[in-house]
Amino acid sequence: MRILDRLNDDWLLATEIHKLEARLWRRSQRDGLRVLVVTSAERGEGKSTTVAYLAAALALHPDRRILAVDLDFRAPRLNTHFGIKVPRPFGAALRGELPLAECILNTGLASLDLVLPPAEGDDPALLLRTPELARAFETFRRDYHLVLIDVPALVPVADASAVLPFADGVILMAMAGKTTRPMLTRARDICVGMDANILGLVVGNLRETGLGYGDSGYYYGYRKGTPAGDGQGESNSSG
Repeated sequence: MRILDRLNDDWLLATEIHKLEARLWRRSQRDGLRVLVVTSAERGEGKSTTVAYLAAALALHPDRRILAVDLDFRAPRLNTHFGIKVPRPFGAALRGELPLAECILNTGLASLDLVLPPAEGDDPALLLRTPELARAFETFRRDYHLVLIDVPALVPVADASAVLPFADGVILMAMAGKTTRPMLTRARDICVGMDANILGLVVGNLRETGLGYGDSGYYYGYRKGTPAGDGQGESNSSG
């Protein structure tokens, strides 16, 4: 599987992902978190890649059942990380045309399943507000230990705001050298306005900007609490 190959080829990346995975798993078990949304302020900040890495790392434990759901209907990418086509898009289930079980695909890892987005032409604003979406989340909570939801960036479109009420926690992605503090603050404010539980901020690309270490790949930092604040309670995953 290509996502595991990348982790095997880059031990620094693998180390940071496994640290983050371990922290999230402990937090989810301690606080009873089942559904986690991963989003960002703007597009291109690495959220889909982060969901793929985290889901694969979580699923390496055979006693867990992990589900990754791609609800970024406008720019879906999760399937590319797992080399899976979209034979049964989630949109058919949200329209009531297909049983939900037929839209859940196995990734090749026994503990990791995947739900892929609707076909082009489906209206995200309508599909994300159907009663079937609420019923799907009830099923996900019942059948999986942890569900990671990849949603669109918060600031440009309202899609993510429709999903936040179903989530137990939100992870914000930022990209070093790209994400600005004003945009991150806007994303934080959207979450706060929706009473979302912000679990932390994951920062990618620190090595590329000279803020991390090593020669290539990604480096992930993790900030506990509300992002874009005064920096209190910061915990970097390299430590």
